[in-house]
Amino acid sequence: MTVRPLAAVLAATAAAVLLPLTAASTASAERPLPEPFDATHLRLTTKYVSDRAKGGFTYLDCEPVGGTHPAAESACTDLAKVDGRFEDLSDKQGACTMQYEPVELHATGTWRGKPVDYVSEVFTNPCMADLATGGNVFNF
Repeated sequence: MTVRPLAAVLAATAAAVLLPLTAASTASAERPLPEPFDATHLRLTTKYVSDRAKGGFTYLDCEPVGGTHPAAESACTDLAKVDGRFEDLSDKQGACTMQYEPVELHATGTWRGKPVDYVSEVFTNPCMADLATGGNVFNF
């Protein structure tokens, strides 16, 4: 039976453990790094000016489309046309009643990895807000 000094046993064990780790590090250094994760995750909110308890919100994910938004695909398409700039959403033609129920629209989260913190002007009512933002994004 051969007796090895403790230092020799520890050195052999360390080499056995570190050699595969060094090889893996070298292999990963040769691979290109993945592109940054450019996700779109948004929380869209309608807030009533006169009654903050009233209103609603939904979640919208794009690329891939998902979340709780009832028309997520259309909303993502509209946002893609303006590269996530909510203020550039185009008006949709339509008619609204003249009820006075002022609302603000909010969007927070990320658009293709970039932070979003959008607050709209105050609209006369939810219908007017919906038309002013293209009819899909805040229609929930």
